[in-house]
Amino acid sequence: MNLRQQIVHDRVEETSHILKISDNDEAFLRFTHSLITGLSIHVFDPNDLVDGGQDKQIDVITIEEDDEQATVYMLQAKNSTSFSSNALIQIRNGLNWIFNKSRADVKTISNVSFRDKIFEYRSLQNGIGPSNIRIIVTFATNGLSSTISEEFQQELKTIRDEYDNDTFADFRIDICGANELVTLLNTQERQHRSIDDSIRIRYDANNPSLIKYYSQGLKGLVCTVPASEIARLVNDDEEGSIFDLNIRRFLGSGGGVNKGIRSTCVDVQLSYQFWFLNNGITIVCDQFDAVTDPDSPHIRITNMQIVNGCQTATTLALAQKEGDLAADVRVLLRIYEAADDDLVNKIVLTTNNQNKISNRNLRANDPIQIDMERAFSIYNYHYERKPRQFVDKDIDTSRIIPNEQVAQAYLAIALKTPSDARSRKYKVWGQFYDKIFGGQIVEPHIILVLIARYTTHWLRAKGLNSSDDETKRKIAKNGAFYIARITAYLWHGNDEWRISQDILKSQLLELENDISILDTHLGVALQIFEDIMN
Repeated sequence: MNLRQQIVHDRVEETSHILKISDNDEAFLRFTHSLITGLSIHVFDPNDLVDGGQDKQIDVITIEEDDEQATVYMLQAKNSTSFSSNALIQIRNGLNWIFNKSRADVKTISNVSFRDKIFEYRSLQNGIGPSNIRIIVTFATNGLSSTISEEFQQELKTIRDEYDNDTFADFRIDICGANELVTLLNTQERQHRSIDDSIRIRYDANNPSLIKYYSQGLKGLVCTVPASEIARLVNDDEEGSIFDLNIRRFLGSGGGVNKGIRSTCVDVQLSYQFWFLNNGITIVCDQFDAVTDPDSPHIRITNMQIVNGCQTATTLALAQKEGDLAADVRVLLRIYEAADDDLVNKIVLTTNNQNKISNRNLRANDPIQIDMERAFSIYNYHYERKPRQFVDKDIDTSRIIPNEQVAQAYLAIALKTPSDARSRKYKVWGQFYDKIFGGQIVEPHIILVLIARYTTHWLRAKGLNSSDDETKRKIAKNGAFYIARITAYLWHGNDEWRISQDILKSQLLELENDISILDTHLGVALQIFEDIMN
């Protein structure tokens, strides 16, 4: 076992301790799922588990929708130190069932969880089309990817050739061993590292080619740089630290936008047009200095972050690495000197709001989210604003409540939209953000997330998620927010949550003392919803 394998082993044991699970195989799965998806280990949906035999070798399928786009994560996690070619062949078989088999064939699968998840994926694909879906398949072990066999490589190539063919917005199959897992871990956990560099710019004293702007202590600059300089920055930063503040990572070369970026920057007949066709790149930094030496014009930048333009920068970097980047490609660059965190957050938000993105991390440092964290602490709950926020804290993990869970529960119950809460949770961070986090008292948020959490627990405890009754099984897997909404109404007596704080405090205390008081209401709610379904 080398150093990185030891680190993974230690983190798996830590995950086991945090989640209070004794099975290290399950802990390894939860650990890798969190790294791959970027989700908190505390928001794992048990209904995403599809492991259960029939040699499909896919443990988890997680679907994350974002307006008219979606990302589907498929994970096989083996707590071992090797990569089995046979397991990869079986993953290929699983993908074939997901993407290619007829509905009649899928109905013959005895693994009910896998069968239901295939139908859920097919429904998504029918709704938004495969060209709006990113597929990320990951085979993870605590082995060393550098030692995989030639047979394994051949099977990997077969899968890529079959599915990475412009059908999807992006298709990836990643092999994650100890080295890759620790790199992902470092990306999530490290403090923002200072990246300092000098970037060559295009400068002509006789022709305005550099704009500086100052206002009340703020400082900005707009200029043109060779694309090779941006590519160099990215390629020199092997761990991707320069994108720590970017709201999303590289989306792959398969999407239409990134294909367009690449086709222009490598075509010597079109490369001169790049500056006119591309939106450019935005950098925030602690400090910059423009050196307008006519023989060597450049910008010295301290602690820089690319906050907008990750797709452009990474595409340019890949083109340079492959030797295809045209020499005359130029890029528009905006640089903001912003050491103040509030200003940085505003720049990140406003420079990215043209994208269809409503990301939890984009809002993590909003003042209202900080206020929520403080308010939850009044009742001894730990409000998780960003993934792994409390990973090193010696606290009762049952009292960690991710803000995503809080928002979904409030959206489902208080705002009466359980359908959005379940399958369109991206609306939490966009359309419904101000209604959910409007600065009102915190007690309803805590009460509703406790009800939603217990509803999920109650449905699983009843064994409904594996019921032979298809209606009951669908309700257990997809209807928890609907049941929670009805239950909350029955217990609370109405739909009004902006009532006396003293009453809400009393109700919160009642739930904390014995949340099983909801059981009777849950039984009634289940029957009501089952009648509606039937």
